[in-house]
Formats: sequence, C-alpha cells, structure tokens
Amino acid sequence: MFHIKAAYERSTAAATTPFEEFWEKGYALMEVPKEARKWVRHGDFYQDPEANPLHTTSGKIEMFCEDIANMGIDDCPGMPVWMDKHEYLGNAKDGQLHVVSPHPWFRLHSQMDQSSTLRGLYKVQGREPVRINTQDAADRGIEDGDLVELYNDRGAVLAGAVVSDGIMPGVISIYEGCWPQVDSKGRCNSGLVNFLTSTQPSSGLSQASTANTSLVSMKKCEDPDGPNLAYEKPAIIDDMELAEVDDDALGLDRLEALTASLYADMSPGEKIFYERCTVCHAPREVTHYTQQQWKGITPSMFPRAGLDEDEAALVMGYLMENASDAN
Repeated sequence: MFHIKAAYERSTAAATTPFEEFWEKGYALMEVPKEARKWVRHGDFYQDPEANPLHTTSGKIEMFCEDIANMGIDDCPGMPVWMDKHEYLGNAKDGQLHVVSPHPWFRLHSQMDQSSTLRGLYKVQGREPVRINTQDAADRGIEDGDLVELYNDRGAVLAGAVVSDGIMPGVISIYEGCWPQVDSKGRCNSGLVNFLTSTQPSSGLSQASTANTSLVSMKKCEDPDGPNLAYEKPAIIDDMELAEVDDDALGLDRLEALTASLYADMSPGEKIFYERCTVCHAPREVTHYTQQQWKGITPSMFPRAGLDEDEAALVMGYLMENASDAN
C-alpha cells in the first residue's frame, strides 16, 4: 500500500483527487498533459514549427510519408487510402456482425478482472457484457441480460447481453482482457474476445493487431455448462511434499550483484527511465527511436511515470544522447 500510494501521489491525478478518494471510488481522472494541450491550443508549434518539430521525418504533419512509400509495401502505401479489410461488414456473410473490442472501463486489460466488487458493477450473469443493437437482438430473440454465444471459424465465447440503441446495427462491442475459462464444448465461458479475433496483421509495416475488424455470428445461448469459473482458485494439495531447494545452486546472490552493478553504471536519467518509465509496458529500446520521436512520446510518458521537472529533464537528456540519430 505504501508503494501504491507513493506512485499515485506522483501522478497528475493526485492534484485534484486525494488518494483516499481515489481508493474509495476506484478510479481518478488525469489531466491532459500541458504539452498536449499546447499543441491543441495553437501553441509554439504553429508559431515556430521549425523550432518545435513533430516526430515525423519532415517535422510537420504529413499527409504523405515518403519514407513509407519508398518501402514498397503492397498493403501500406505512403498516404491514407481505403483498402478493403479482410473482415468487415462489406464482406460479411448473412447474419454476421462486426465485433469491436475496446479497452474496458472498470479494469486495465486483464488486471483487476479478479475483483468481485468491480465485476459486480458490470458483468452479466458473471460473463463479459456484449453491447448489442436493439434490432439485432430482436432479430435473434435476445433480451437484455440473456446469455449469448458469439462464434466464428476461430472459436466461440459466452457473454451477457446488454441491449442498447447506443450502438449501430450490425455491430457488437465486447471488452478485451477478461480472464478465460473453457467449457466442455471448447467455448470461453467467461467471454474472452481473443477466442474470436484474428491474427491478421494490420499491414506489412506495422504488424499491429486487427482486433477491431472481426466478424462473428450470434445466437441466444441455451446450453451453458454452468457458472463462469474463471476466478475460482485452483485446488490446493495439502499432502504434497516439496523437494528441498538449494539456495546456493540458484545463485540469487549473483543475480543481486549483477543488478546492483547494472544500476551502478547507469546515469541518473537512465536509472529513472528504467525504474519509472515502465508503468504501462516494458521499457522501450532507446536507440530504436529518433530524437523527434522521443519528443513525441515523452509528453504522455512522463506524467504517467510521475516525473517532476528535474527528473523529466534528466530522462530527456539520456534519451536525446542515445536516440538513433544522436550525434
């Protein structure tokens, strides 16, 4: 709790929401970083774009990127163009729906899905909620609160219906990241959308996920195996005898010494980067990004790492010295 509170109080959310209030509510809102507001409000970039370049090759907003065009990738030209997706309503079979899987509101990806308190706020019959247009639900005899089965050639999941006019016909929405539990029929009894999404990359350049362009069929579920058991603890075997662990053979003291030596050789900015700028994901490889790219990344990275001005300056100095185009 000490570390959680200390990390929270370094965030921008702490300026408006005390930790105790955040802990009671379960969430707190963070202000948009000043750097981001500056761009939106026609700040320094618009007054002097050469002195304040963006993290693009030209330093400007680019509608056409010559670097990408020169790569000659068939599915990734140098400027935005419409290209048919491998799965979308334009090539859907009769009755198929377009499923999107946004980030969940009550958790961070899969983190906190084990919280029964949070699950009680939004789960439907213990499963992940799926938002369905009123007409799509009526066409399939589905009512609000029913269990439904979503399926395609890749897999099937059970989810709880949330019938709404707030989503367009032909589209359903189910959060990503819930904990899975496979039933006797091979379906995810919890509602993990990964059973349905594709491994098709977004392009030959980015290789990013295409989770928001998948097709599924949907029907009312009449044959659930039973309740969702994704959050049940595994059985504990009381009479198991564990082999004695040889601490010397593990070499833990060597690992501690190695870690200490790595930190000893780090500059202050490098140490802060690896200790603090890993809140949301593993550390980025510093040499993989240009100085302009780091300038575009850090306005959102620094506030989430809770860095003050002095710490941010140290980290920025380290990034600028080790960027791919550093002199």
